[in-house]
Amino acid sequence: MTNFDDSNLILRSFDPIADSESKVLILGTMPGAESLRKRQYYAHPRNLFWPLIYGIFDENPDADYNKKIDFLRSKKIALWDVYKSCRRKGSLDSNICDEIPNDVAGLLNAYPNIKYVFCNGETSEKHFRRHVLPEIKREIYFLRLPSTSPANASVPPEEKMRMWRYIRHTLENRVKYKSVAKTEIGEIIVLADDRVVTGVFLPGSEPETDGFALFSGNRISELAKNQIEEYFKGKIRSFDIPFEIRGTNFEKNVYNALLKVPYGCTVTYRELAEMAGNKHAARAVGQALKKNPLPLIIPCHRVIGSKGRYVGFMGIGGNPLQKMLIELEAEYSGKYSFAESAD
Repeated sequence: MTNFDDSNLILRSFDPIADSESKVLILGTMPGAESLRKRQYYAHPRNLFWPLIYGIFDENPDADYNKKIDFLRSKKIALWDVYKSCRRKGSLDSNICDEIPNDVAGLLNAYPNIKYVFCNGETSEKHFRRHVLPEIKREIYFLRLPSTSPANASVPPEEKMRMWRYIRHTLENRVKYKSVAKTEIGEIIVLADDRVVTGVFLPGSEPETDGFALFSGNRISELAKNQIEEYFKGKIRSFDIPFEIRGTNFEKNVYNALLKVPYGCTVTYRELAEMAGNKHAARAVGQALKKNPLPLIIPCHRVIGSKGRYVGFMGIGGNPLQKMLIELEAEYSGKYSFAESAD
C-alpha cells in the first residue's frame, strides 16, 4: 500500500468537479492522506465537509461517494484544490512544501457561471487571494470559511454550520456586498446588492447579516463608499448612486420629501410631516426616520426639533453624530441656520 505520509513522495490532487451549471466553487488546499488513499474528496471520517454540505440543505449525507458527487452537481457546486502536487508529511497544510498550483484561474475563466468562490480554510484563501485573483479576467467574489479539517477544533461545529450556510444563501441569490468608508466620524458600512445600495450604517450601528452571504464590496457599494468619503471632505453635496426607497407609503413619502431638503439646511419634524402630506404626523415622521436604511443618502440628520434641538437622530436623543453632520455641512455651505418653526 502506498505510504501517503512519506514526505519524499510527490502527492497529486484530483481533477475538478465542475460543469457549465456550476455557480459556486469550493476550493480546498490538497487532499489529505485518507482522501488520497481512497481517491475521494474529503474521505477522512472526521472531516466535516460532507456533513456540512448536506447539512446546509437540511439533508443527511449519502454513504456512496458517487451520490455525493451527484449531490454537488445538483446543487450547482464545483469542487477543487489550489495545489496540483506537493510534498507533505501527514495531512496538515502547514507541512506542505514544493507545491505546484492548479490552474484555478483557468477553471474560473472556462466556467463563467461561477461568480463566487468559498475557500475551505486559511491556506486556500491565502493562495487564492495572492495567486488566483490577479489572473481572473472577470468579476469574482470570495469568502474564507472555517476549515472542515478535524485539525481545526477551535471553531465550534455550530459556528462552522452557520458560516458554511453562506453557500446556500449564495445559491439562493441571497447575497450582499460590503464596503467601508473611512471618515472623520468613524467607519461607515455600506451594503449593496447587484442593483442598488441597500443599507448605510453609521458608527454605533451594525448590519444584521443573518439570512444572506456577505462578500467584499462590489461596484455599487464601492461607488457609495467613495462618495461618502468625498461628502465628508466637502467635495460633493449630494449622492449619485443607485438606491431604492422602501417602506410603507407614508415612509416613502417622508423619505422622498427629505431628499428635497438642501445640503446645509434643516427642517423640523412638523415641516417634514407637512411636506410628506400630513402636517399632524410629526411623531410618525420620527418613527419613519428611525427606520431609515440609508442615512446620509436619505439625509435624516437634517431633521431637528423646535428651535434647533437635536431630538432623536438614529433613535438616540442628543446623538452627537447629528451635530457633527450638521456642522460639517454648515462649514462647507457657509449658509446654515436653524429652522425657527415649532414642532
